[in-house]
Amino acid sequence: MPLIPERVRRWPRSWRVALLSLLALYALYLIAGNVFLNTPLFDAVTNRKPEKFSMQTGPALTLLPGHAVVWNLRMRGQAGHTVYIFRADRAGAWIDLPALFRREVRIPRIDATGVEAEVERVDKGIPPPPRSDRGWTLRFDAIHSDSIRSGRFGTLFIAGQGHGTVGFLKQLKGGPSELFDSTAGFEKAEVTVGGVRVLDEAHLAARFHFPRHYRDEAPGLRKLDITWAQLQVDARSRAVEIDTGGPHVSVGSAPSNARLIGDVVLDRGALQPGSRMVWRVPVHAGVNADDRGLLALQLDVAQDMRVQARLPRDPETGSELHADLRITGRKIPFRAPAELLPRLTGQVQGAWKFESLNWIADLFVRKPWFHLDGGGLLEGDLKIADGQLAAGSTLDIPQVAAVAEVAGVRLLGQANAHGSIVAGEPAQAQLDVKIPAFRAAPTDAPKALLFDGHAMALTLRGDARLQQLRDGMRAHLRFNDARVPDLTAYNRYLGGGTGNVRLLGGTGLLSGDVEMDSAGRVGTGRADLRGRGAQLQVAGIALRGDAQLQARVKRADFDAKQFDLGGTTVALRNIQVGDGAGQNNWWGTVALRQGHVDAAAPFEVTAQADLRLRDAGPLLGVFAERSAYPRWVLGMLDSGEVQASGKLRWRSGEMWVDDLQAENERLSLRARLDLAQARRRGNLYLRWGVLGAGIELDGEQRKWHLAGARDWYDQQPRVLPAPKAAPR
Repeated sequence: MPLIPERVRRWPRSWRVALLSLLALYALYLIAGNVFLNTPLFDAVTNRKPEKFSMQTGPALTLLPGHAVVWNLRMRGQAGHTVYIFRADRAGAWIDLPALFRREVRIPRIDATGVEAEVERVDKGIPPPPRSDRGWTLRFDAIHSDSIRSGRFGTLFIAGQGHGTVGFLKQLKGGPSELFDSTAGFEKAEVTVGGVRVLDEAHLAARFHFPRHYRDEAPGLRKLDITWAQLQVDARSRAVEIDTGGPHVSVGSAPSNARLIGDVVLDRGALQPGSRMVWRVPVHAGVNADDRGLLALQLDVAQDMRVQARLPRDPETGSELHADLRITGRKIPFRAPAELLPRLTGQVQGAWKFESLNWIADLFVRKPWFHLDGGGLLEGDLKIADGQLAAGSTLDIPQVAAVAEVAGVRLLGQANAHGSIVAGEPAQAQLDVKIPAFRAAPTDAPKALLFDGHAMALTLRGDARLQQLRDGMRAHLRFNDARVPDLTAYNRYLGGGTGNVRLLGGTGLLSGDVEMDSAGRVGTGRADLRGRGAQLQVAGIALRGDAQLQARVKRADFDAKQFDLGGTTVALRNIQVGDGAGQNNWWGTVALRQGHVDAAAPFEVTAQADLRLRDAGPLLGVFAERSAYPRWVLGMLDSGEVQASGKLRWRSGEMWVDDLQAENERLSLRARLDLAQARRRGNLYLRWGVLGAGIELDGEQRKWHLAGARDWYDQQPRVLPAPKAAPR
């Protein structure tokens, strides 16, 4: 048989040349087109910006210009923080070649088989280009598949017999985009959320589109404000199992015969009238995930949205739920869901035995300074009007462990709580926590005991509008006469008990009253400590007797760790001075005119104090023993009450005192002290009438200055900076 048929050889020569040319061109196309599709040349063209778009394929075939079939297709694209991944076993497509002359890549139809799709959000985004109309246009009129295997959207995963047709247009380099009328659906699908299967045998049907727009007109979630979408679902619901019996909460599901049925239409961000969804789901919760009954949830949309929930009472646990809520309007604020709260009106009644109740504390506080440990029964009747808890709302917790951490102290005890609404403008939500018995320990040493007591009360109060509940919340914590079993536990706040001021023993009673904001920062407060048989040592002087500390916090900045303790007083009564068996009738008071604590490392206290002392004996004892003083000085030890003032700085167990001045009718005293961990240094000046003396103290060494004592004292260096001169 001849290579060229006889009929063709009879054609005019020009026809034969044209035919041979076309055959040669076609052969050249077959070779060039298939070589291009199956070599790295194709990757070099399609993956020029792999961070934005990449494509990998297996074998590929083209037989006609403008048409190609590829196997093992995988495409990945990213826009902003959203990543799209598309996989197919096989895909075939036609390309509109004339459209290329209009700078448009138009593919009228793509048919794909064995499709899997994923959409997820990533932390590292790609900045969008500025708006322009200069880029090429991509137009895919219909991407169709009758064999979609699965789709993943974040933590939502759908697998089954899927089908769909999607079309879109996108102009590159900042141009507009459009989603054509598209459909997608599944039959006999399984729906999983976060790894937990929630639906079986699901029929899903969706339809969606949005108009052409530039990205800056509707970026991110704002696209839902221009989207039309419909979702129809009819599925068998699985029972939800929440097992709290192990060290970690376990969430799973089990087969059931309940159903989820819904038909919801969204148009430009608003649910449309007639939208409805009913979901009945068995709930198994608690230790070993006991059966709690069938929870029914229902959404109905007319001019407003109505949400109802009902769970019949469980006689064993007492759990039940009845909720009927109305949301004014049909608009859904996808970008700020909290904006729904002011539109919320209705009532929620119920009881539930929770394995953890800490979420209640989270409603009131911003930082976890207060929390509820463990679980318990919660009973509530909440009335909501326009997003605000209304009068008559109540919340009760019969028993729960409560923990509060205030100023570095951890308070713990079994509590009961009652929540209510206090009328006002605006109304106030109040949670009263009563702790019949409690103990306190340092935050960094929870096994140590600072004090324990009874009848501690914590009141949390804030704006009853749900959206502002935590913003203006105030807390009030108070207790009286807590037992302090050992005062030496407080040496941790005095440099660890190794400095020149330390507690050696004694017991006491402590009362506290502080007010805080939602972050646990003390605004104002007081703490009164009454020590009995207190034993302490100050600069080598042993003191034994009764002491009372009345600490006052005028202002506190817990973020910067700064505290104003002005107004704090210390009173000493029935004090025995020294280690001997002397009388215990000495007394003294210290009042902080100004007091400041810098709790940032290193811990530092600065104060300006006024003192009132029975006599000057303990002050003189710091510099020398009684027998070392001249006889005329000994006559002043019992010279009567002394008024004194001075400045103090205390840092990490070290103490400095300057400008200490003491006066009475017979005595005048000036002193400065540098009391470090292992040394005592200082200067003392005494005057009685025309007699004067100075003492220079350096450890155990003392040097007396009798001639020109005042001039000598004034010439000695200060241990604290001099006060700044007042501006003229």
